[in-house]
Amino acid sequence: MNARDTARAFLLATTGEARLEWRTAFTTDGTDEPTGIVPVCADEDHEPDDGSVYSCCPEPAIECGSHPVAAYLAELLNTDRGAA
Repeated sequence: MNARDTARAFLLATTGEARLEWRTAFTTDGTDEPTGIVPVCADEDHEPDDGSVYSCCPEPAIECGSHPVAAYLAELLNTDRGAA
């Protein structure tokens, strides 16, 4: 099993979805830009452009340390959603 398969199996076991859509999010207080990533929230009251993390948001929330890294990882993961 390769790393991609292992990660998908983990996400399926923990969230019920193997190919989540990701977004950048404020996972650390006091930052000017979102420095983490979380799966996109399906709650209709949660605005897609809102970088906040609420109790309605699915796990996991992952702190990346910087906005450029978080934006890159979210884009990479979303691109990978369609990969076999």
